[in-house]
Amino acid sequence: MANAYIHELTLPRFARAAVGLILLAFSMNVHAALFRYYDDSGDLVLSTTIPADRVKYGYDIVDNYSNLIERVEPQMSDGDYQKKLLRDASIEECKKMLKRVRGLYQFASDIDYAQEQAQISIDERITNIRASLSVATNQRQEFETQAAQLDIAGQPIPNELLDNIFRAKSQERNFTDQVEERLSEKEALKSNHEYEHLVFQLENCNNGLPAKPEQQ
Repeated sequence: MANAYIHELTLPRFARAAVGLILLAFSMNVHAALFRYYDDSGDLVLSTTIPADRVKYGYDIVDNYSNLIERVEPQMSDGDYQKKLLRDASIEECKKMLKRVRGLYQFASDIDYAQEQAQISIDERITNIRASLSVATNQRQEFETQAAQLDIAGQPIPNELLDNIFRAKSQERNFTDQVEERLSEKEALKSNHEYEHLVFQLENCNNGLPAKPEQQ
């Protein structure tokens, strides 16, 4: 019994499944379970046994009246099996995305409204950041003007004034970077809502998710 168990563990994945179904069929009733398969000539065969070399092509387990008990699909190559795993994962991802989008929006117009509101919010932040940038720029220019006047007069430029110029320049760079980030966020938001439109229009996930629109 132990040897049979070890031998089963060493069988390929598809073979273990086949063995399990065979044992199931015979455990039900040896005389009631038959194998229905195609032989190497393409002829349909109904028998109490099945040649080992035909298992990989798939077969049916039927009763004496040819009623289907269980169907064993043809084995897949490792490559085909990996493709199936990727396809199953793609379909599962699509189902989750479709559920999320349809949970957020009842109509396609709701997506447009959400995008419009989000864009307005980003534009407001950009306006505020640019206002702060303008203040920092004006301060920096004032500090530089003071430094230039002192230099023309042959007077030393105080370290405090130099520090103010440095801080103003740092603020300018920071605010400029923030504006660029918000503009990128705005483009990403537009692309995301276009994608949500595509997902919302899906009837099913048989072909997985649609391709995402490219950002400008």
